[in-house]
Amino acid sequence: MKDRQGIFFITTFLFWASLYIYVPILSPYAEHLGSSLQMIGFIIGSYGFTQFLLRIPLGIWSDRIAKRKVFIIIGFVLSIISGLGLAFSRGPVGLLVFRGLSGVSAATWVTFTILFSSYFESSKVISSLSLLNFYNQAGQLFANLLSGFITQKFGWTFPFYSAAIIASLGLLSSVFIYEKNSSNSKEVPIKELLLTGREPLLLLSSILAILLQYFSFVVSYGFLPLYATNIGIPKSELGVLTFISSVPAALASLLNSRSFMTRFSQKHILAYGFILTCVSSIFIPFTKSFFTLSLLQCLGGIGRGINYPILMGLSILNIPEEKRATAMGFFQALYGIGMFGGPFIGGYIGSIWGLNGIFISTGIIVAIAALLSMFLPS
Repeated sequence: MKDRQGIFFITTFLFWASLYIYVPILSPYAEHLGSSLQMIGFIIGSYGFTQFLLRIPLGIWSDRIAKRKVFIIIGFVLSIISGLGLAFSRGPVGLLVFRGLSGVSAATWVTFTILFSSYFESSKVISSLSLLNFYNQAGQLFANLLSGFITQKFGWTFPFYSAAIIASLGLLSSVFIYEKNSSNSKEVPIKELLLTGREPLLLLSSILAILLQYFSFVVSYGFLPLYATNIGIPKSELGVLTFISSVPAALASLLNSRSFMTRFSQKHILAYGFILTCVSSIFIPFTKSFFTLSLLQCLGGIGRGINYPILMGLSILNIPEEKRATAMGFFQALYGIGMFGGPFIGGYIGSIWGLNGIFISTGIIVAIAALLSMFLPS
C-alpha cells in the first residue's frame, strides 16, 4: 500500500510542478509581449475555462469505462505539448492557446483524486485527499521557487521548456501507478451520472470552491506578480513570492490529513480560511514592501491550504464509488468558473479601477464566501 502511495505522490508532485513552474512569470511575460490587462486576464483565465468545459465529460467518461490511469497519462502528454507551445509562442494569442491547453491537461486531476481515494475506505476520504493535496501543493511550491531564478538566469522562455521536461519525467512515473482491475464494475447510465450534480452538499461545496479559486487565480496566480513588478520587486523574487504562499498552503493541507482536525466543525474551519484569504487580498494595495506582501501571501496560502481539500472531500462524501469521478468532474468543472471567470472579471475591473480595485473587490468576494460556509452541515 505504501509503495502505491509513494508512486502516486511522486507522480502528483511532477504533474503540478509541470503546470505551475511558469505561472509566477506568466503575467509579466504576457505584458512583455504586449498584452493589455484584459488580455492578460484572458490568458490566465483560459487555463480554467478549458477545465470548466472538459471536467464533467471527462468524469462521466471515466466512470462509464471505469478507468482512471489512462487519463492521468494523457494529462502528462498534454502538459508536455503545452509547455513547448508556450516556449515557442511569440505573441499573446499563442500564450492564450497553449495556456488553455495546459488547462486540458489539468482537467485530468479529476481522475487523480478518484483513483487515489479508491485506495482508502469512505471514512478517510477527506484526510486522504488532504494528504494528496499536500503533494499537489509541494509540486507547485517547488515550481514557484525555481521559476524566478531560472528566468533570471536563462531568460523568459526557460520555465516553459522546464515544464515539458518535468512533465516527461511525470509521464514515466505515471506508467507505474496502481489501478485495480475494474472488469466487474457496474456500468451506470449516463442519465443517472448526470443527476449526480444535484446532490446538495456537492453543489454548496462547489460554489465555495468557485469563490476560493476566484481568489487564487486573481491574486496568487494572477495579478499579484504584476503588482509586485510595478512596485519594484525584481523578476528573481516573483517565484519566491509565490513560494511563500505555497509553503503554508502545503502545510495546511498536511494538517488537514491529521485525525485531530476532526474535532473541529468543518464549516467553521472553512469560514476562518476564507477570512484569511480576505485579509490577504484586501490589504495588498496598502503595502509597498516585499516583506509585507510576503506576509499577506502566507495568510492567503494558509486559507487556500485549509479550505481546498475540505471542499474537495465534501464534494464526494455522499457519493457512491461508481459515480465519484462524475461528482468530482462536476466539482472541479464548477470551480473552474472561478479559475477562468476570476481573471476575466479581474482584468475587466483592472481596466476600470486599476490593480488596486482588483485586490479590494476580491477581498469582498471571499468575505461573502466565509458567510456562505456557515450553511454547510456541521
